[in-house]
Amino acid sequence: MDRTNRRPTRQKLSSGDIQGLAKDVLNVARGNLNPETSRRIETASEWLEGYCLSNKFDASTAVNTLISRGVQADAIVDYCIPKIARIYGQEWSNDSLSFATVSVGCAHLQLVLKHIIHQRGFSVLGGEGKCILLVAPAPEQHTLGALVLADQLRRLGFSVKMCLGQPAEDVIKSVFENKFDAILFSASSLEAVKISAQCVNLIRQNYAYQPVVFLGGCILSSVNRVDVPNVFDRVTNKLDVIVNSLESAHDAVSEDNRL
Repeated sequence: MDRTNRRPTRQKLSSGDIQGLAKDVLNVARGNLNPETSRRIETASEWLEGYCLSNKFDASTAVNTLISRGVQADAIVDYCIPKIARIYGQEWSNDSLSFATVSVGCAHLQLVLKHIIHQRGFSVLGGEGKCILLVAPAPEQHTLGALVLADQLRRLGFSVKMCLGQPAEDVIKSVFENKFDAILFSASSLEAVKISAQCVNLIRQNYAYQPVVFLGGCILSSVNRVDVPNVFDRVTNKLDVIVNSLESAHDAVSEDNRL
């Protein structure tokens, strides 16, 4: 059977299990989280950080090298890539790296992520789980975090549609043409937050089916939460909070249907 045509099955879980499942996605890559495993991931991150800035960079070589050193592919996605992206951002802020160099490094991290996804050998785009729209509205250029989150959600069985770097009107059109259980906005600037809030207001006003709406992204580490428009159901970067909220919303709808 062609594995590319296989759909993963998503077992029905109780609400008590779902938070643990989400955390397991993040924890499994570190095995038992013992010191040796943690050091291995730390060393791998340091190597990948430098290699992604090399003019000899090759995504396949990067992934194969890390796996040969005992680092699981999911650990590269869940820990190494986000960690290195944060380091690049900090070094740019400190003028240790130029914007061009950081852009190259992040582009190479994205190639590493794409290579890992391709290596898995099957697609979960058609998963049986809830359908999520992941949005980084134009002119947003920081999409690496959104791509990592999409991969994590897909590994949990969710069906994720991406809408990255597209204008607000395209985001609204996608919402109106589909029935999403949730919309996740990723923002790195207050401008992107403002545009995301405008999209949410249009959805609230004109869309009969109301999905759960989240705001996340690196903006949350640099802005006071009180400055975020009060239109989002959840403001978080935590995977377990997102998954838990989706399950809670599903349980509430199911309960309403039984009344």
